[in-house]
Amino acid sequence: MSVAGLYGLPWNFVMWCIILGVFAFSYFLPVLPFKNKKRIRDFGWLKIAVLAAVWTTATSVLPILYWRKQVTTFPFEIMLRLVFIFTLCVLFDIRDMQKDRESNIDTLPHKVGIMNSYRLVHLALLLFAALSIIQYARFPVAGRLAAAFITATATWVVAGYLRKNPSDRAYAALADGVMLVYAVGVMM
Repeated sequence: MSVAGLYGLPWNFVMWCIILGVFAFSYFLPVLPFKNKKRIRDFGWLKIAVLAAVWTTATSVLPILYWRKQVTTFPFEIMLRLVFIFTLCVLFDIRDMQKDRESNIDTLPHKVGIMNSYRLVHLALLLFAALSIIQYARFPVAGRLAAAFITATATWVVAGYLRKNPSDRAYAALADGVMLVYAVGVMM
């Protein structure tokens, strides 16, 4: 169905979908040409970079291409999304620290520690808020700015809650849930 759905879409859109598909499969399936570690998720720094880039591309670049706009026209919107997704990736890397340690995967939280990882989350949220203000200066839509600030605040609160209550259910409901907060907020 996905292949059939690509029919009639612009060629550059289809190429981005193929690239994203390759990265998605490379994340879970052992396709990288290395002896011991063959999946993207087995490389800590590559894991977070690829996840953030794929989610950013899927949620910002593809819609821009779908509406036949130039990607270069929306640099702050793409950076805004990248910073937000990166923030969530760091939170999930914190959650996965024990499993990653057991699998010898050296992630960002392993390198900088949990305390500095949370500091990085807070710094990224401040950058997200700053980029939202820049976006508002370019496209003055008050609802979008409000949605960004509500999302940043909600993510800050969620990060604090997850720090004290690090269950898989809390991560699934709350960390993934703040993505919905932003999406719903922007649509209102």
